[in-house]
Amino acid sequence: MPERFYSAVPAPVRTALFTLVIFLSCVSCGARLDGEFHSDGRTEFTLKSTLFPGASRLLKGLAANSGGGPVFDAALLNRNFAAISGIESSTLRNTGEDGIEGGIVVASITQFLTRAADTVASKGGGKKFSAIVWEQSATGGTLTININMDTGQELLLLISPDLVDYLSALMAPIATGEIIDRAAYLELVASVYGKSIADEIMRARISLKAGFPGPVESVSGGNRRGSYAEFMIPLTDLLVLDQPLRYEVRWTPWR
Repeated sequence: MPERFYSAVPAPVRTALFTLVIFLSCVSCGARLDGEFHSDGRTEFTLKSTLFPGASRLLKGLAANSGGGPVFDAALLNRNFAAISGIESSTLRNTGEDGIEGGIVVASITQFLTRAADTVASKGGGKKFSAIVWEQSATGGTLTININMDTGQELLLLISPDLVDYLSALMAPIATGEIIDRAAYLELVASVYGKSIADEIMRARISLKAGFPGPVESVSGGNRRGSYAEFMIPLTDLLVLDQPLRYEVRWTPWR
């Protein structure tokens, strides 16, 4: 089912979720994503991601058509974003061959997630898209992110064939569906690609900071300060998913 579903997903939808998600699960990298969610649904993201040396060499080797260029092509991503309704702008740029950074502005986060949900429902056998849920009312709002083996597959199916291939080549359970713990997974990676790659994956952390339309009342899985929530996520947690990941932010209106 995953291959049939993926081939039916429109490329612009895959690219949109690619930019919002791929760098949260980017293979063996240091990544930072900052976001500002506004009350009208407009959302601004700033991304900075750099591959570790071993991962860069590995991914270039796995890429069949890399041609010696960047692992992630910022110009291609920006062109794809220009074709997506609801995206105000995309100003990603490559920083050398191993990094990417820049900004993305989404006109409406509600519309964006509704489109993803419709795609999953229509192409995924009626499944409800539940990996990312945004709710807002006059009394505040909630952002919930649930990543487990099922929703992780949903995200991968909506992201990019390159990422799916890379994660499968790295034997990541989020792509393969195999049930394995972190220690066993890192041991498997070390046996195939070497200890240096396994060590890079083990050290990698994903840093997330998001501002919300009002004071943050509570946070699950992270910390809060004023209207901001911050998360630091080990990459192995995302790749292995032997324990489901759940992050939630609740906020109230400014008074």
